[in-house]
Amino acid sequence: MTTLTIPGKADLRAGAADMLKTVGWIKGKYYSDNGKRTGVCLVAAISLAAGLPATALASLKPGTKDADFLDRWDVAQDLCSEIATALGRPAHEMPPTRWLSYFNDKPHTSLGDVLAALEGEAA
Repeated sequence: MTTLTIPGKADLRAGAADMLKTVGWIKGKYYSDNGKRTGVCLVAAISLAAGLPATALASLKPGTKDADFLDRWDVAQDLCSEIATALGRPAHEMPPTRWLSYFNDKPHTSLGDVLAALEGEAA
């Protein structure tokens, strides 16, 4: 039997930052690979760093019972909540992943802001 290692939040932070720097950063959707512009948003980068599909964190509840997927999803969700709280998300507002998508897509948000958020520095 193979035991899979679930990445921790520090691994997800580093992996997501690396992905944004190498693949590219975009606004307005989770990812783009249309040949003209490739990239991922903050939430998709965290999802991919967790070993999940780019849009996995778009769901409020995963539609699977796969334990590995659920463990990865939980760590990624916890990280999104941690980052959103550090950025000032009020607890009563929208779910953390949606709030981070909003933060990512704001007109004045830059790649530097997104990377700072991943590094634990409030933007």
